Order: sequence, then C-alpha cells, then structure tokens
Amino acid sequence: MDVDPEGRPFFTMELKQGQSLREKIKSLQNNERVKEEFSLPHRLQVFVRVCDAIAYAHSRRVLHLDIKPENIFVGNFGEVKVCDWGMGVVMASESGQNESTVLLDPDLYGSLLESASGTPIYMAPEQTDKRQQRTPQMDIYALGCLLQEMLTLKLPTQSKSTNAKIDSALAATIARAMANEPADRYQNVESLREDISRFLLGYSTSVERTSLLREARLFYRRHRDACSMALGLLTILAICVTYFVLQLRNSREQALSAKAVAVEANGNLQVAYERAEHSQSIAEEAQAFAEQAHLHALAALESSEQAKREAESSLAKYLAEKKESDRRRAHQIVAASRHSEFVLDSALQREETLRPAIKLTLDHLDSILDFNPPPSSHAWTQKFWILFLTQDFKAALELVENGKQITPGLVQLAEKYLPHLNADGYLNSTQLISVMRDLISANRWRAPLAEKMMIYDVVHDRSPDEKLAIARAWVSINNSHWNSEGMTYEPETATVRLRGAGLKHLTRSFAISERHPNRFSLLHIFKPQVLDLRETGIHDLSELRGLQLLELDIRQTPVTDLTPLQGNRTLRRILVDPGPVSDAQIASLPTWIEVITESD
Repeated sequence: MDVDPEGRPFFTMELKQGQSLREKIKSLQNNERVKEEFSLPHRLQVFVRVCDAIAYAHSRRVLHLDIKPENIFVGNFGEVKVCDWGMGVVMASESGQNESTVLLDPDLYGSLLESASGTPIYMAPEQTDKRQQRTPQMDIYALGCLLQEMLTLKLPTQSKSTNAKIDSALAATIARAMANEPADRYQNVESLREDISRFLLGYSTSVERTSLLREARLFYRRHRDACSMALGLLTILAICVTYFVLQLRNSREQALSAKAVAVEANGNLQVAYERAEHSQSIAEEAQAFAEQAHLHALAALESSEQAKREAESSLAKYLAEKKESDRRRAHQIVAASRHSEFVLDSALQREETLRPAIKLTLDHLDSILDFNPPPSSHAWTQKFWILFLTQDFKAALELVENGKQITPGLVQLAEKYLPHLNADGYLNSTQLISVMRDLISANRWRAPLAEKMMIYDVVHDRSPDEKLAIARAWVSINNSHWNSEGMTYEPETATVRLRGAGLKHLTRSFAISERHPNRFSLLHIFKPQVLDLRETGIHDLSELRGLQLLELDIRQTPVTDLTPLQGNRTLRRILVDPGPVSDAQIASLPTWIEVITESD
C-alpha cells in the first residue's frame, strides 16, 4: 500500500491464477476425467504443500484457525497457497502474555472480530470455547478434516464408515489428526507431513498398525525391479535343481542297466567292469550333489525357524497394540460423552442452533457407540439424556429394553410421560411444565435437563400464551414464594415485566458437581432488551449477568449496589429511586449509561 503523487492512498493485491481447492473437489465429484488429472498422489502432494505452509506459520508462532478447501488455492502449474488468515492469532512468546489477533484491525472491525471463530465443521472440539487458549493442535485437527475431504470427496465427519474405502494407513493418519483430545493428535504439523510423505514413498506410516504381509507388499512396491529379478533367479535355480535330480535318476537307471548287462555278458566281464566303474563315478557325483541339496534344505529349515520367531514377535506386538487400541477406544467413548455435554451446554447454545447441535451430537455418539461399549458406559446414559430432552421417550426406552443401564429415575419419568405425547410426538404445555417440576424435585442437579427441554421446545408449534406459561413456570420453579402471574412479555420490543416481592432470583446454578457451580439466567430464552423489575424482591444485580439489556428499571426494589453494572457494555439506560442508591454509586457507572431518577 502507498500514496500516489496526488495524495490518494491505494493498495495492490496479488492476482491468483487457478482454482480454490473447493472448486477442485466439486470438479472431482462430477467429472471422471478430472480424477485422472487430479489423482490421489497429486492430491496428497497438494496436501503436503499445505502442511509446509502451516508448519512455517507455526514456526513463526502464527495459527490459521480457519483451514478449509475454500481457503486453499491451487494454481495452474501446481503452486499451492493458503489464504484468508483473518481468523489467525499470534501465540504468546512467553508465559503470562496474551495471544494477539493478526491481520484484522480491532479498531476497524470492532465486535465482528470477537464473533469470528472459524468454520464449525472444520473446528476442533475445544476451539468452540472462546476461553480456551488457541494451540497448533486446532490447525492439525482442521488439516485432518481437509485430508479426509480431499480423499473421500465428502464433508468431514467422525464416523468410521467414511474412511472405509481409504487406504488403512491414510485412515489411521486422519483418525490421529482428528482425535477429540489434543494430546492424542499429532504434536506438530511436521509429523503429519512426514507420514503423508512416507506413504507417497511406499513406506508404512507412524500411526498405522502394520503387519508382516503389509510390510512385504510395501517393500515390493518400493523395489519392484529388484524383487522381479530375485524371483527370476529363484525360478532359474528351481529349474537347475530339477535338471540335476533328473540327471541323478537317469544315472541310477544307467547303473542298473550296466549291472544287468554285466551278468548276461559273462564273457565280456572287462567291458562290464569298466561300465560299472563309470556308473559308480556318476553315482558318486550324484551323491555329492544330493549332500549339497541336503545342506540347502537345512539352511531353508533354519530360515523357516527364523521366520517363525519373527512371526511370534509380530504377534506379540499386535496383541500389545490391540490392548492399547482398546484403551484408546474406551477413552474415545468417554471423550464423546464429554463432548456431547459441551455441545449442549445451555450457556453456549441458542434456540435456533440447539436442534442441529443435538443432531450432530447424536451422530457423534452413534459413531462411538458402534464400538458397542459395556451397558454401564456413560455414553448410553448420555444418549438416553439427549433423547429424553427432545421428548423422544420411545427411542430412549428402547435403550433400556436392549439392556443398557440407565438411571432408574429418568427411566420412570420416560415411562410416565410416554402415553401423554400428542399426535405430533410432543407434550402439551401443561405436561411439559409437569415433567420439568418432576425433574427438579427428584434431583436438583437435573435442572440443566429441564432447562434444555424448555429451550428445545421452542421448535414446536405453541401459542404465545403457552410459551409464556412455560417461561413463568420456570421462573416460579426457581422462586417458590413468587406469584407467577406477575410476569408479561412484549416480543415486539423484547420487554419483560416482573412483579411480586417473592421474586428474588433470576439465575440458577448448574454444574456437574456442587463444588464448581455455573450460574445461568432464567430469562435468557426471552433475550430481553428492556427489563422492568419494579415491586420485586431482587436486591443483587449480579443476577442479571448473561443478559444483554438496553434498559433496566429497578425502582421500588431493595437494590442499593450498582457495582455489578460497572463492566456492562450493552446497557444504555437505568431507572432508579433517588434515595437508596448513593450519588457515588451513580457516578461510578460508565458514561454511556444514562441514569434516570424519579425526580428527573
């Protein structure tokens, strides 16, 4: 970029000739001729060049974080470029420093930068957590997805059936790069690139479970000419041995014939004796050859014993690798269950994304459950849990009928409410409220399941009054002394009005354990922008965390502390009584928040 003689700024960009990798893949899907031009070795060479680019970026502490076919450019003469580094970050060089975003200017893009997080189908599981530190393993996971799509010409997935038609070495490489846990992936891009290079050169990779037969095939592929020559020499040797054996047999027959002639020709004893000596000489030569053949047989027997010992050693290695594979499989099952809990976390999902998230989670769980873990595995309980919250009680109970060990309390609730499903396959609003109350009364740590049932329920065709009744019930469940009639909602202005001194809490603690609870808003399904809390018992404004409010009315409430609002970035107006809140409290608020008192 520069400034021209007239003072006007300008910039130039490189003109790229060729196609994106996405366009190449689409061509491969629709044209057999393109598959010959862009063959498997050619695709792997392109992938190796992508690895070279990412490895160099990592050496400069730069992460891409959005690797996908659309961002890979293949030129007309084989050149490969990795583009669109707008999502990248520069990793901190020292402990305690923060990672910094590259290419994008925060002053120019503002909040758009915070919302950019990559393409979900190519993202590592841990990349969806904004609080998670960015690591090279996130790019390695995306490279595994890219490699799978380049080989299968289909969108990447964790299902093992997708890689069924791929060479086992490449399938093992993809599985290693796309492991759920970062520690189980390649630790650097160079290792991934090395395995692909070894495959192209005809060697076994570091992650495949090789065998003696496969190593022999790879050896023959690498040394095809030498192996063909060796086979020819062995064939010639076999012909020579056969010839000598035939000669030995002929010599023996000649010796017998000579002996018969000697007996019959008694008068010509000298001639017979000479012929016998000649036959004996031939027999001695044959015996010497037979002894030599015996030595060769002993050597072959020794080679056979050596091969047997090597086979036993290979079997021991296979059993050890199988044991390790079983351990990793069990680890993958646990990781899949944790991943499903992470995807369905109510703090991360909105109503419009919960349904595809649930489908993705079920597909992921089913790919792991193909390994058929024990009936007591938590993965079966996790699938039952997901089917329960989508009100698919019949499919959930089929797991129990198939012998899976599920928490008895949840099984009883599924059996109780299965007969109440309507013709469209879901509960009416009254029954939904009833099952939510049953869940929390049985075990207060099942509140996340009740809340997710309520969030997922928005996909059903309910009237505005029914939806408001469900939301009122949820707030009432968490405020036992509150009159649930004191709540209204105006969707046009996203305004929520609450009344009643018994209303004291707008959040609920959800957690896997009681030692580490997380607090989520009871009103987040409304996404209110205007919240009217007059005449309620709310006294702690930290109860509003998680809501992106524009206007807040706390008049006629016991609130005296405005400290929780000091870091609020969305709030623009607050209405307060002039007495309880001090001037110092009001002065401590950010300048963009307009404070209106009753006297105003």
